[in-house]
Amino acid sequence: MARFDGGVVTEEEVLRESQRLPPDLRKRFERGPGRQEFIRSLVDKRLLFQEAVRRGFTQDPDIRRQVRELEERLSIQALLAEEQKAAPAPTEAEARAFYQGHLERFAEPERLRMARAWVSVPAGSPRPVWEQARQRAEGLRKRLVAGEPVAKVAAAGDGPERSRGGEWGLLSRGEFGSADVEKAALALTRPGAVSPVVQDATGVGVLVLQERRSARVPPFEEVREAVLGQMAPVAQRRVFEQTLARLRAASSVKVSDGGAAVEDTVLKD
Repeated sequence: MARFDGGVVTEEEVLRESQRLPPDLRKRFERGPGRQEFIRSLVDKRLLFQEAVRRGFTQDPDIRRQVRELEERLSIQALLAEEQKAAPAPTEAEARAFYQGHLERFAEPERLRMARAWVSVPAGSPRPVWEQARQRAEGLRKRLVAGEPVAKVAAAGDGPERSRGGEWGLLSRGEFGSADVEKAALALTRPGAVSPVVQDATGVGVLVLQERRSARVPPFEEVREAVLGQMAPVAQRRVFEQTLARLRAASSVKVSDGGAAVEDTVLKD
C-alpha cells in the first residue's frame, strides 16, 4: 500500500489498523482520499518510530521495562485463554445444579404491558399550562372509556407512543418513572382497563393495561444460555487457580519476609 526508505505498509497492516477504529470513523477511511490519508498516517508513524530507533529511545530502560510488562500481560492473557479453551465445558448436570442453586437470578418479576395516551408539558410550565393539559388528558380518557381504539386516541397525544399505536412498553415495578404512575398502573387488573388521569414530571395522561404477566421463574431450558453465561466467570476463576497451583507445585517458590524466607506452602495457605 505504501513504500518508504526502510520499509513498506501492507494491505494486511492497513486492514488491521483500520479495524481498531470506531465504526463511524472507520467508514471515513475506507476509500478515496480518506483511505490515502489513513495510509499516510501509518507511514508517518513508521517514520517516527525509525527516528526513535535511530536516536536510541528503544534502549531506554524505562521503555524496555514497559515493553516487558506489556509482553508479560499479553502472554499471561494468551496462556489463560488457552487453558480455558482446553478446560471441559460444564456438564448438563452442573448447569442444572447452578440453575437450581441460583433461581433468584433468573426469576422474572410481574410485568405489565401498557399503552398510554399522553399530553406533554414542558419543564417549568406555569399552573395554567398544567391545567390545560389535564383537561386535554381528561378528554382522551373519555374517548378510551367510550371504547375508541387506543391507537387512535394515543395518536392525538404527544408522547412517543403515538407512533407505536399507543404501545408504551413491558414494565415492572420501578420502571414507570413515577410512584403515582406506577400505583395507577398496578391498580389495573384486566386487559383494556383505563386508569384515571395521572401526572409525572413530563406531563399528564391515561394508562391502558394490555397484558399482565405474573412473576415466574423460567424453566432451565429457556434460560440455558444465561445460566452458562453466569457460570463462565466461576469456570475462568477455577482454571486460573488450577493453572497457578500446578505451576506452584512444579516450582520452588520462596518469598522474603523481613529477611526470612517463606516457603510456597505459606502462600498456599
